[in-house]
Amino acid sequence: MRMAAQRVIPVFFLGILPVLITVVAFWLAHSHSIVSIDFHNELYLEAKDVLRGRNPYPPPNTDLSSGANAIWPVAAVIAVTPFALLPASAADWTMAAFELGCLVGVFLVLGVRDWRIYGAALLWPPVINATQTGNATLPLALLCALAWRYRSSRLTPGVAIGVGVAIKFFVWPLVLWLACTRRYASAALAAAIGAASMLLILPFDSIRNYVQLLQNLSRTFDDDSYTLYGLLVELGSPSPAARVAWLAVGVAVLATAWRRRSFALMIGAALLLSPIVWLHFFALMLVPLAVVRPTFGAAWLIPVPIWLAQGTLNGRPWQNALVLCTFAALLFVCVRGESVQARQETTACGAGVGVPDAAT
Repeated sequence: MRMAAQRVIPVFFLGILPVLITVVAFWLAHSHSIVSIDFHNELYLEAKDVLRGRNPYPPPNTDLSSGANAIWPVAAVIAVTPFALLPASAADWTMAAFELGCLVGVFLVLGVRDWRIYGAALLWPPVINATQTGNATLPLALLCALAWRYRSSRLTPGVAIGVGVAIKFFVWPLVLWLACTRRYASAALAAAIGAASMLLILPFDSIRNYVQLLQNLSRTFDDDSYTLYGLLVELGSPSPAARVAWLAVGVAVLATAWRRRSFALMIGAALLLSPIVWLHFFALMLVPLAVVRPTFGAAWLIPVPIWLAQGTLNGRPWQNALVLCTFAALLFVCVRGESVQARQETTACGAGVGVPDAAT
């Protein structure tokens, strides 16, 4: 009986249950007409405007509190223009399939072959949220995975990270990862791609207006997202003091990432320093965890308690704290794994055996 349970329990909890959760999540999304909701209400409409040569952006001082806002960089809009050629419903489901494909792609690129990890990933609320919203997080995770996998290439990681920055600016710390690991050509290329992507705004609006629009978005939602700033404000801290604490922690993690040349900490710094962090952003942690834990272990179940969180908005203070503590635990596991791999590399090099590098 014990042997049978050891075979059946993993199959149920890491095979059948994740598939059921995914199917039910999409069935509920379909019944409430919210399949790929962010894509449907934002990117799809922006792409339609761009294809027609119209300015997709609202005035900088517009009311953004509705949550469905045309604020995506033109680079992200261009990337989804093929979807905009489809009817809305077909485009929504195609985007959902693309999101799931990116999830699988992350693991394939990183050489993860343990089927249990694929199931565990579908138990992560941030992953389910990312697939449902049709947002950019899982495509960004795939770009990060490509940058890591081909980090020895001269330009490939620079292209991957540069495209990531062009799509979502908050991943800019990964440019610093390229620089601190002495991949200067890739770092310069990534910075150039990210900077050049801003020029794509000019046919439609001024860069100044777009920056003001992003600032307006931050002011509207920064206390409602999963950030240290949002948590401190909810706990009664004055906004200026909360902002100083948030920046201090983010900069400290960024400095530590530079000193340790840590891939995981750079992703952590990107999440910590982003003014707005929705639940699906934490799906980016799939990448550093897969790097240090390519086979299934308890670490892959750390995000499961996030099911108690609110969802898109950060909910009550304890829910925000739960998500942030879970993120911190994941980051700790990843950084510790990098240290273990680095020690193994040093030992192997001393013995004359080549081992792929860890953090660098």
